[in-house]
Amino acid sequence: MVRARDLLGLTTKFILDSRAEIPEEKLVNYLATLLEIARIGGVSVEEQIFSEYIVSSLGLSPDVVHKAERLIDRESLSMGELVARIEEPELRVCILRDAYMMAMMDDKVDHVEWLALERLAGALGLSNHLAKKITELVDNIVELQKELGKLAKKAT
Repeated sequence: MVRARDLLGLTTKFILDSRAEIPEEKLVNYLATLLEIARIGGVSVEEQIFSEYIVSSLGLSPDVVHKAERLIDRESLSMGELVARIEEPELRVCILRDAYMMAMMDDKVDHVEWLALERLAGALGLSNHLAKKITELVDNIVELQKELGKLAKKAT
C-alpha cells in the first residue's frame, strides 16, 4: 500500500539516496542519542510512539534497540559521548532533525528542550544557520501534515 507520506518522501529519497548501508554500531549510536533526548523532561506518550516509529521505519532489530538502551542505561554515556559517536555529517543533520521532531511530538517545545536542542546542534558541529534551517524544515513538514489532515477531513 502506498501512503501520502511515501509520496512526500519520494523525491527527497531520490535526491539524497546513498547506496551505503549504515552499520549496526552507527544505528545503535543514533537510536541511543534519540532515546536520551527523549528523556529530557520525561518521555511523553507521543515521544514513545515516535521512538517506536523510528525503530519500525528503519527496521531495527530488538537487538539494536537493546544495545541502544544499554548504552544510556548501563554504560551511562553522556549526551556528549553519544554525539561524539555520530561522525557522518548526514547522520548529524538527521539526528538534529529527529531530535527536534521528537521534541515537537507533544505540540510544544519548552525552554529546557530548546536549550538541549541548541546544545545538541553545537555538539554536532552544526552552524546556527544550518540548525535553524533544519528546525524550519521540521516546522514546515508539521504544518504541511496538518494542512493535509484538514484537506482529508473535508474530502470525507
